[in-house]
Amino acid sequence: MIKSKTTLIISLLFILILPLRLFAAGQLKIDVAPIVFKNALIIDGNGGKPIDNGTLVIQGGKIIAVGKKDAVKIPESAKVIDMQGKTIMPALIDTHSHLGLTKNTTLSDTNNTRENVLRQLKLFAQYGVGAVTSLGRDKEFIYELRRQRNNGLLGNQYAYIITAGQGIGVPDGAPPKMSGPDPVYRPNTFEAIAQDVATLATKSPDVVKIWVDDFYHSLPKMKPEMYQEVIKKAHQHNLRVAAHMYYLDDAKSLVNSGVDILEHSVRDKPVDMELINAMKKHKVAIVPTLQLDESYYIYTESPSWMQDDFFLNALEPGVLDVLNGKTKIPSYIPKLSEKQTLSIAMHNIKTLYQHGILVGLGADSGAKVERIQGFAEHRELQLLVKAGLTPMDAIKIGTANSAKIMGVDQYMGTLEPGKKANLLILDANPLSNIKNTQRINAVWLDGKPVSRDSLFKKDNQNKKLQP
Repeated sequence: MIKSKTTLIISLLFILILPLRLFAAGQLKIDVAPIVFKNALIIDGNGGKPIDNGTLVIQGGKIIAVGKKDAVKIPESAKVIDMQGKTIMPALIDTHSHLGLTKNTTLSDTNNTRENVLRQLKLFAQYGVGAVTSLGRDKEFIYELRRQRNNGLLGNQYAYIITAGQGIGVPDGAPPKMSGPDPVYRPNTFEAIAQDVATLATKSPDVVKIWVDDFYHSLPKMKPEMYQEVIKKAHQHNLRVAAHMYYLDDAKSLVNSGVDILEHSVRDKPVDMELINAMKKHKVAIVPTLQLDESYYIYTESPSWMQDDFFLNALEPGVLDVLNGKTKIPSYIPKLSEKQTLSIAMHNIKTLYQHGILVGLGADSGAKVERIQGFAEHRELQLLVKAGLTPMDAIKIGTANSAKIMGVDQYMGTLEPGKKANLLILDANPLSNIKNTQRINAVWLDGKPVSRDSLFKKDNQNKKLQP
């Protein structure tokens, strides 16, 4: 039944006053017939045993029932879709990416426009990534864009937006400045920290990003007393803090200073029980971004997957020539030493996971042109398995865990009644081979299919930006 005029006005007012950082129910919809997916292998994201010949029922953009074939009643008015041979899992949630910075072979803050961000969000959705965390360097428009997308005002063809806003760095230090106006806050006094955090808090970011790294001793690093003050002020505004870090000693200091999320794996030495116990005590999560480390060297080895359409279709125009060494750009310089760095990172994330630390999915995609958005998130799952985790572990990390880390688990991340019908439908079982997450049959966001037609209209030898 169509809502009455009074109800419609109330509903509109409700949407307008929703806090920006919340994932709202979204679009104002009339009731629609339920859709039933039957005979599927269902992986709900919680890490438990999958459901063979399972049934999933969605209506109005949400899941209303999921379970074994005989346990779920199919509504009489439902549209039934036979999923024999298919696997249904939650759409992935990326907890560490960067939106808008790359375009073609360029990396610049000037690329960060609404149009470019929407284009990238569309690609993420086509690759089965239902929500993306842009972890710093965002511009002011991201907050309004988040409100529009997350409240259903832009339709369902784009990934949901989670943002850290501008982020807080160091004067003349991390993160390195790019061409164009620098959006990052770079306070150098406690007073400036208080002002910057207060300003950021008025925009309701989902998390506050800080950078604690000297980039191989090439830049000034944020001092402990400074990040301790950022963490304290952020917590006073009920904001959590995610910290870019590299070294074990910094990880320990950050955890004991109250940070909420460690971004990237520890990469200088093996983690120890001192860090593990501190992370457990303070309930600190970590997002390892293994594909970041791999991306520094892997293209020099010409892996077979560089020939796959799943990889090629995600590339910006001209990037393939950069990765093949045919075109040189200042922002991409292969570092073969990162192969050992990745080995340390993989060892450490396996250790942390086995000790019960909450791990999320993120690949730092979009921070450089060689970190391929959409593809990188699936590659990250493969690297987690290569590190010694099971495919089910990796899937839970990319769905339920990531939703919990970013505070959106009330709305998404698992296939449960009441949550958004954000589905990744596969032609093969990822529990048999984690690479099967790339065998995408369809993506549904908000209970509707995402068009993937533009992926298959690209010429991989001479790519054109899709409108």
